[in-house]
Amino acid sequence: MAVIKSKRRSVIKKGTNFSYNPETFAKEHSIDFFHEAKSAQEIIDNIVPFEINGRKFIVFDTETYPTLLKSNEIPGGMVRRWVGSGKSAKPQDFPFCISICDGKRAYTLHDTLDNNYSEFRKLAAIFEDPSIEKIAHNWKFDAHMLANINMKIVGKVHDTVVLTKLVDENRSSYALRDLVTKYIGHIVKFEYMLDAYKNTLKIADYRMFPRELINNYANADVWNCYLVFINEFPLLERDGLMPLYENEMELMIALYAAERYGIAVDLDYEKQIKTELQTLTDNAEAAIYEEAGKIFNVNSSKQLYEVLMSLGVDDRLIPKTDKGNPQTNKFVLSDLSEKHNVTIASKILEYRKYEKLLTTYAIGIYDQRSAEGRVHGNINQTEATTGRMSITKPALQTLPKKDTSIRRAFIPADEYELWMMDLDQIEYRIFVHYSKAEGLIQAIKKGQDIHRATAAIIYNVPYDEVTDEQRSKAKTVNFSLIYGQGDQALADSLKMTVGDAVRFRNKYFANIPEAKPFIDAVERVTRTRGYVVNFYGRRRRLKSDEVYKAPNALIQGCAADYIKHKMVRIYKYLKMNNYKTRMLLVVHDELIFEVHKDEKHLIPKLRWLLSDFETFRVPITAGVEKGNPSWGQKVEPEDVGFEAFTKEEVNAIDNFNVFDGSVFS
Repeated sequence: MAVIKSKRRSVIKKGTNFSYNPETFAKEHSIDFFHEAKSAQEIIDNIVPFEINGRKFIVFDTETYPTLLKSNEIPGGMVRRWVGSGKSAKPQDFPFCISICDGKRAYTLHDTLDNNYSEFRKLAAIFEDPSIEKIAHNWKFDAHMLANINMKIVGKVHDTVVLTKLVDENRSSYALRDLVTKYIGHIVKFEYMLDAYKNTLKIADYRMFPRELINNYANADVWNCYLVFINEFPLLERDGLMPLYENEMELMIALYAAERYGIAVDLDYEKQIKTELQTLTDNAEAAIYEEAGKIFNVNSSKQLYEVLMSLGVDDRLIPKTDKGNPQTNKFVLSDLSEKHNVTIASKILEYRKYEKLLTTYAIGIYDQRSAEGRVHGNINQTEATTGRMSITKPALQTLPKKDTSIRRAFIPADEYELWMMDLDQIEYRIFVHYSKAEGLIQAIKKGQDIHRATAAIIYNVPYDEVTDEQRSKAKTVNFSLIYGQGDQALADSLKMTVGDAVRFRNKYFANIPEAKPFIDAVERVTRTRGYVVNFYGRRRRLKSDEVYKAPNALIQGCAADYIKHKMVRIYKYLKMNNYKTRMLLVVHDELIFEVHKDEKHLIPKLRWLLSDFETFRVPITAGVEKGNPSWGQKVEPEDVGFEAFTKEEVNAIDNFNVFDGSVFS
């Protein structure tokens, strides 16, 4: 593959001590190939996309700002995004500056809402040219900002966050300024200047920065993104990652669509759930104070430690930090509650559970809804090193499984129904596929519950006579193998002594003889070559002392890529046929659909598309549930079955072009 090499030398040495001085800035820091465009036409006339193997590319970025609107005032047609994480995250609504780089020069263009963004929209000559591929760092964010001003992108797209995580998933940071520092020609000084200026003057709105500073900062962003792309894009081909990357880019379009749709929340349920959780939180807190004999700050480790000591808890049971401070996290409290019968510890855990449900979820979800009553979560495509996804704003990925009170808030739009499809024990089925465990393969093919079948094999009892306790222990050891748990962790999970847990695991290996050789082989190969590769080509690079993680990386990564490939196919199928049915969320191994009432005939088709009966040694299937009417109020419908597609139909779906710009319609 042809690689574009930069001939420019590094503009600035590594450092963070830059400050903005308006009197000397232009003289000392001007970059001759950075420009502020007076019009969109100036960019159109001067930008010449760079080429790799005859393909044309440009890099773009948006600088954005928040409106004064609250999230629940954001109108339809807009999607608010966030910069940062947690409580420090800042909302962003519109772009005020667009920067574009062609590998030789970079331009910034400014526009305003007062001008109805008419100048930005003239850049359609570039953004809607299907022959030009568009690169951005965190593409979905910029795509939302463009869509908020009625712009769209046509043609293939690229994201350097996804790209660099595929090339090396072990980097400490994927911030652009950290990624680019290894490449000659990088320019990071303007970001440090901007940070210093922002911190000194306490500026949050980027429109308030000096024009020359923000222009150079924006141009440096697209220049650095260009350097990262030209240096790392060829590595995809070298490492056999190109097919996986291409699927990730198609998935990015599907995820963007899901974020844009959002999911409706029941506005009538808001007061009820908040009141119920507030009452539960208050009662749990009162129970703590009653046992403690006084009121104290429950969230203070120091004060909680003092209370535990006053109640006679052995100080040796409370671990300390390196600085000698007591630790009172959930693991410590669970240990105190379960092993040492410290009742106040269980009360604190209960209080923390209800407080999180109230503040993080009930309040957080309703605070983040739009004026239309829909929540537009951010689906993180490459959150884990294995490729698994997560959702933030709101954090739906961490919703408790057993408590469905929060899921009850999510409902279908008018004329729609919520349908959920959850992959059946996919990670363990992938384990069975890789390990070639014949007994388990046959059990799955018979339609048996995999954990009950495992228990039948371990305990040497008929499948129908397996007790719930036996199934639970088999399930625990099943996942302990996948997650690479050590002896103590397995013992804690099984609620056994370490010796009994080890003996139980050895019994598992004796009765399922394919399991241990598989695990040993994966670890041996990883130790020898430094990485493990899953079915889809994803690599997980591990040091020699980390090889115990390799089986989990292989299995969990394969399961993650499985669902990603299926999501792409489902999105294509719905889009190419212009169906009203939508794919809204992916939470762990569950897909949530908003199915139009006139399109319920699609459910067995979607179920088949999510399942797989040929690729692996065992079938991968999806269960189906219907919201009644909410996500938290599920009912199992009559068996909807599977409606298969022909190979020709599947090929037609796979060949559908998701980069035609229709996702912006």
